[in-house]
Amino acid sequence: MKKFLELNLQKIGPHHIFVGLSCIFVLLSNVTTLSACIVLFSSAFFYISFIAGQNIFKKFDFKPFEVNYKFHEKIGLFLLLFGIFFTIMDLLWVRGVPLFDPTSRKFLSVIYTAFSHTLPLGWAIVVSSSKLSNKKIFLYSGVFASLVVLLGYRTQVVVLLLSTIFAMYYSEKIKNKLMIYSLIGLALVVFGLSFLRHFILNIGGNPILSRIDLTMSIFDLIVKNFNGNFQGVIHNAVFSSYGLIDGPKYGPRTLIANSIGVTGVTITPTIFGAVLMDFGTLGLVPYFGIFGLLMGLSNEVSKKLKGLYLGFYSIMVSYLIVGIETGILDLDVVVMYFLGVISTFYGIFRGILNAKK
Repeated sequence: MKKFLELNLQKIGPHHIFVGLSCIFVLLSNVTTLSACIVLFSSAFFYISFIAGQNIFKKFDFKPFEVNYKFHEKIGLFLLLFGIFFTIMDLLWVRGVPLFDPTSRKFLSVIYTAFSHTLPLGWAIVVSSSKLSNKKIFLYSGVFASLVVLLGYRTQVVVLLLSTIFAMYYSEKIKNKLMIYSLIGLALVVFGLSFLRHFILNIGGNPILSRIDLTMSIFDLIVKNFNGNFQGVIHNAVFSSYGLIDGPKYGPRTLIANSIGVTGVTITPTIFGAVLMDFGTLGLVPYFGIFGLLMGLSNEVSKKLKGLYLGFYSIMVSYLIVGIETGILDLDVVVMYFLGVISTFYGIFRGILNAKK
């Protein structure tokens, strides 16, 4: 019992949290047996692939190389200040506070909002690279979260705080016990923000349960009616909606909403739903297989090298967790994953070369 309470025997990984939250989403919703099986299979396959990625890394002849943490910290500070600047610009653009006036959120600048998302990434890199005390990290995290929440997006607040927790955890600033307490505190923050939103919009009911049930009911609709029907259009819209390639001019979540007869809003399809719409049930296997392998490799690299590598990994983990509900369908998030994967392979390459010296 004492060992169980100390909770310091084994590292908690994102694959554990991903499977746990996926199970919670299934248990707290009224999805069909088929939909539940798809979610559980996908999360289990991600879990196995994550471990496979870790094992592949262990077969490399890898030797950690000297990392310039001061330089990494400067990169983090630049991204942090860049994100703060565009967060403030976004608030000035809309001439209001979307947190207290949700209707004004639709007037936020798409570009400013996307650039403001560098704030959590920059802060995660700073936490991973610097020697800030835990008290200062928690204090600054609260200040930054208070700024981000003014835009009215709960997701970015969760990403900021969750990435901070993971950055502290894998840089050995906190152990399992404090990490779990931090995650519980984060869950309370999420509930508080959800309750505040329901209060402002004068919506009744449990904000967490209603959100989960709504999201999973949409996933149910996707399973029944749109299994593989879109053939890549949803993920293509991540880029085409910004005019980068040919394709739909609307964002992925708008397309999903329109496909089920809802207009004027965006809809979160779960990380499973978006893949299912585009690539069908079989498409879940390579998607979560490759995803798990990359995250497993990144996990090992970030633990060895810390700094910028851990900062990117912490953000990748955070978007993975929140993506259970929202899906990974934002251009800025895809770019962060791309850069995170590039940094992972660069770290592996440098480590292998260093071992041969």
